[in-house]
Amino acid sequence: MQALSSSPTAVPAQAVGDHTRRRRHLSALLIVTLLPLLGLPLLAQLQLPFHQSLVIGLAVFLGGVGHVASTMYFYADRDARSLMRGMKARFVLLPLAGVLFTIAAVVFGRRLGAADDQVLAIFFVHLVWLYYHYQKQNWGLLAFAAAGSGVRLPRATMKLLMLPPLAGGLATFPQLLADGLALPTVPLAAWLPQLRLLAWGVYGAAVLACAVLALRHRALFARPWVAAFAGAGLLFFLPALLIGNLDYAFWSYALAHGFQYLLMVGLVSRGARAPLGALAALVAATLIGGWVLHHLGGTQALFVAGIGLTWVHFLLDARLWRMSEPGPRAFLRARLGHLLSPPAGRGG
Repeated sequence: MQALSSSPTAVPAQAVGDHTRRRRHLSALLIVTLLPLLGLPLLAQLQLPFHQSLVIGLAVFLGGVGHVASTMYFYADRDARSLMRGMKARFVLLPLAGVLFTIAAVVFGRRLGAADDQVLAIFFVHLVWLYYHYQKQNWGLLAFAAAGSGVRLPRATMKLLMLPPLAGGLATFPQLLADGLALPTVPLAAWLPQLRLLAWGVYGAAVLACAVLALRHRALFARPWVAAFAGAGLLFFLPALLIGNLDYAFWSYALAHGFQYLLMVGLVSRGARAPLGALAALVAATLIGGWVLHHLGGTQALFVAGIGLTWVHFLLDARLWRMSEPGPRAFLRARLGHLLSPPAGRGG
């Protein structure tokens, strides 16, 4: 071992350890992505009632409410709070407004109710933003995989990866809007067959365009982790086109997204200087979020409040993980350096 470590071509022990951790953590991210993407369609084929499964219910709670609430972790992380000090409007006033509106909705109930048309418009915007948010996270994981492999993604990659969520939206939005809001007068469901055909066309175009991109950049997409996460992003919304059961279709990729985020927050928390306080904040936020979710079915105001809190999560998340800015980049490199930098002497 001494002879190996003294060799000029030897790989430092720290680099070997980082490579091992990177492989383990990227494997875990792929597993939590593929498990719901493959598992829920299988359960749908077995015709297991979605709302009668305790395991699915717990998964929906953790991957839905839990992942949104886990944003609270960053408020208990000293290093993350330093990023927030210069953006008080985003990280203090915005969450406070969301919480106050939710409390008002709980207290006053139907007095804050919105008209059906208004709720429909809000829900449509929410779904568009939601699918975009899902794929932006997939793009982020792909960028992590590329950075850790020592390569840079072509600019067209991000644009092409936005085609699958468009296909998923075309396939599911009409029925989700009609069923989710219980608005039988909305004729969106009647458009579903035509939109589903259009969805397959968009998805086919995405597959073809991504294949052309991969051929043009063979060396890049031949990197195992780059290929794996690019494929996951491309296939992420395929259940929306393949599964007739909307619950199974939507939650297959919603849970994949939620579990990805929970795992990434867990990896970030490993370097926290006050992990117990951060964990307490996460648990408290999850329990409070669960209580709020339990009451969302009462009025449209509560439903809209839940959407509003999710939007707060979108806005906070977008800034905290933005590698193009110096502050978040330094924070993430300090916590996730083994994912972002290829160890010396190792391939991606």
